Amino acid sequence: YLPFDESVLMKHFARTGKHVKANRNHLNYYIQSIKKYKEYKKDKNSIFGKPLCETSKPCQIQKDERFWTINTLMNIYYSPNRVNELCILFEKAFGKKVPISIEINSWEECLTSNNLKLYFEVDLPSPTSYKKKLCSLYEKGNIQEHQIIPFILASAHGKKTLEGSTQVDALIVNPDNGFSVLIEAKVLSDISIGVTYDVVRNQIARNIDVMLESDERLCDSLKKREPNKSIFLLLTPKLFKDNPTSRLYGYKIREYQDKNKR
Repeated sequence: YLPFDESVLMKHFARTGKHVKANRNHLNYYIQSIKKYKEYKKDKNSIFGKPLCETSKPCQIQKDERFWTINTLMNIYYSPNRVNELCILFEKAFGKKVPISIEINSWEECLTSNNLKLYFEVDLPSPTSYKKKLCSLYEKGNIQEHQIIPFILASAHGKKTLEGSTQVDALIVNPDNGFSVLIEAKVLSDISIGVTYDVVRNQIARNIDVMLESDERLCDSLKKREPNKSIFLLLTPKLFKDNPTSRLYGYKIREYQDKNKR
């Protein structure tokens, strides 16, 4: 499920500040998951017919989005044909032509660089403009289109920040030309709608918002990401690509694509 050693994997967790090392807690999650799975498999010759209450936790690795995402993207990243394989991926998702707004002529040009970076579980700050607007709506008592529960409305009182950072599952960035791809990956789960102070907001909207804003507090490679040269990719099993309306994200991604065409 993860054919890469620890030292290689650590290179793909972005530093959280200019002089800060990548957080090893990311790596520990994978180590513990692999350990649980190996220990369970060692004692069990077969899982056929076993109750889910017994297998779901030790076998979580089989449906864990983090493992699926890392395994998929790192195999491409370390391929000797990396650029070609990435071009095929983006052509399937966006078409043969790069979106005009990116202002780069081809996918090959977007992705060709010896400095191309791939990061996982990247925390990007919520846009300042959105946070200010949301706080202002609460202060003015004009929040009924975003939240209606009294104790949550009361909780917002006096708070200066009502949304934290958004964790992007994966991020590809070319520091040489500013091109980047923010990736939200799903296996079985749907997009999250658990946004406390803005209940009409969802995980895709948050990803797109952080994509469209730069932040000087990020590490050097991420600071070179240009918002106007960034795209969002939803990565799912083919099962859900073929049956998109079985998930909320099937509706939302289409809604946002249609709005972008207007």
